[in-house]
Amino acid sequence: MPFFDTKEPKYKPSKVAKAEWKTFKKGVNLLLRETEVSRQELVQADNLMLIGSGVPTGRWGTALYFEANVTGTTRGFATYKSNDGTTNEIFALTDEGYLAKKNGSSYAVISGQSWPSGTDIQAEQLGGYTYIVAEDTSFTRYDGSGLEAFATIAAPTGLAVSNYSGISGLNQCSWKVVAIGLNGGSTTASANYLLTNLPNDLSQSSYHVFWSAPSCASFAGFEIYRGDPGDETFLATTDADVTFFHDFGDPAAESVLVPLTNTTGGVQSKFIKKYKDRLLCVDSNEPNKLLISARYPYQTSFNWMDGGGYIYIDPDSGDNITGIEVQPIADKIVIYKNYASYLVDLNTTQVGNYFILDPTYSPISTAVGCSNPKTIATVENDTFYFGRSGLYVTGYEPNFLNIIRTNEISARIRPYLDKLNDDDYNTACAFYVDHKYIISFPEREEMICYDRERGCFMGPWKFPFGISHMKKYTDSTGTERYVLGSYNDNKVYNFDDSLDSDNGEIMGKTLKTGKDYLGDWTKLAIIRYFYFLLRNITGTVTVNLYIEDRSGTTTLAKTFTITGSEVSGVTGWGTDLWGTAQWGDTNNDDAVTGGEEITRWGSLFKQCRLVQIEIITNTIGSNFEMLEAKLEATKQGSGSLSSSQKA
Repeated sequence: MPFFDTKEPKYKPSKVAKAEWKTFKKGVNLLLRETEVSRQELVQADNLMLIGSGVPTGRWGTALYFEANVTGTTRGFATYKSNDGTTNEIFALTDEGYLAKKNGSSYAVISGQSWPSGTDIQAEQLGGYTYIVAEDTSFTRYDGSGLEAFATIAAPTGLAVSNYSGISGLNQCSWKVVAIGLNGGSTTASANYLLTNLPNDLSQSSYHVFWSAPSCASFAGFEIYRGDPGDETFLATTDADVTFFHDFGDPAAESVLVPLTNTTGGVQSKFIKKYKDRLLCVDSNEPNKLLISARYPYQTSFNWMDGGGYIYIDPDSGDNITGIEVQPIADKIVIYKNYASYLVDLNTTQVGNYFILDPTYSPISTAVGCSNPKTIATVENDTFYFGRSGLYVTGYEPNFLNIIRTNEISARIRPYLDKLNDDDYNTACAFYVDHKYIISFPEREEMICYDRERGCFMGPWKFPFGISHMKKYTDSTGTERYVLGSYNDNKVYNFDDSLDSDNGEIMGKTLKTGKDYLGDWTKLAIIRYFYFLLRNITGTVTVNLYIEDRSGTTTLAKTFTITGSEVSGVTGWGTDLWGTAQWGDTNNDDAVTGGEEITRWGSLFKQCRLVQIEIITNTIGSNFEMLEAKLEATKQGSGSLSSSQKA
């Protein structure tokens, strides 16, 4: 007689698969496929930034700060702060060629200097002055009241030399004279004067050297050079009111040559950077020549006699200097080119009775460089810079404090960078504020944000206008401002976290997670419930839940909106209880109080292979903070995929 098992089998319900998004602290990842990113990453983060533990919310908005001049676009910012704290100003140059100082929401022109249309400026403050440079305009400084441009002085004339004692021989010598400006710059040399029939030992005679001073308001003095014709070297100096010199045949310097260019009008340079109490520039006529000023109070002089100097950085290499920065911990000068970077040390050497500056340089990288100086920013103890190979950081290697290293940090946004063109690299600008390195591409009207606290990228941040210059500035009230210069017109904007639009225009935001398999890509799942936790809702926020169904088609499985009370009014008061004044919309069932945590949940019971979350806003004043999301699903068995996909 057969035996049968009549015991009822135990019911084993399908396991519930859960997907949770608790933080997005890894930011946006454009490098991987949407199915490869983790739940702590986003595939789209338009106009979003992170706060707290990695909570996405809208970026800062913009509002007009002031208008610089009448027309033109922004060509650079400068600031000036007096030592007593009574003056704290910001001014901008536009294509009109004049510096415009903020005056309320308008401007006041600063007189004393002008620049050609299209000229970019850079500025640094040192010794009570703000120094402004441009590649085609003389060195200019601002003292809080007006601009002073250094006048270009003509070379001395009428040089003549006589053999005072008359002792003769078979030797010959040439003399030249150079005038020195008040800023330490030098003129080119006068025409040389050649004496023949001189003794081989010049000290056996004496020579009377005299010349005519240039006709100008003031200058500092003269330098006399002597040697073979075309190879004269430095001999001596005189004061400004002395136009003669008695040469007793003392030896001239061996290596200090006659200046080849007139620098009395100050240097012309694309760059200026403060290094301790010196100024660093690059000669516009010699784009690999780093100019180093003398120390304060002679910071306007690049003359070796005052303690200044220069060095050629990899000259005639076909790769010119594109930026200067000071590495914070190393306290050393870093020079950037398009495809290289170099470390510069300031040493001295003795020439006769003088100790002159003798800089040296060594390469940091001969493969990676910086595209333009506006992308360089000091970030805590490091230096960030952007070039054709991406975003890199220069700083000390941990545990090896004598090694400067350079590393890439832009790998996760390479697909975005691959779309940039040559103009994007040349016009990009950046600054470091609120622990964020923000780089702008004005022709694309976009920015990318690197969040240093979380080590991730967010964006792009999209604008209705391009931003070509950015400056952090503390105004006279002690308020820190993030100031943006327009690439499209003469407007200067204020970047502020209290603003939720771009000068009154919509700042749409989009958050999109990766495509999630809910644990196993070989099996379908039935999504049962969804949960969302948001906070600080303003305006109208739309939440979309996309799925890829059994046939492989992506569909919108669920959509709902949340309306914040700050846009619709204080809900629930009614429109007829307070006379004719409307205090809210009683029928707005989905309106919430903006600052509270908001939970939304629902059932779905739809079959899918992939799921993706999207949150968007597209009205003025709309914003949100995405705290958490969670899905519960039942996984189906093996072979649940569509039969049309079966091999």
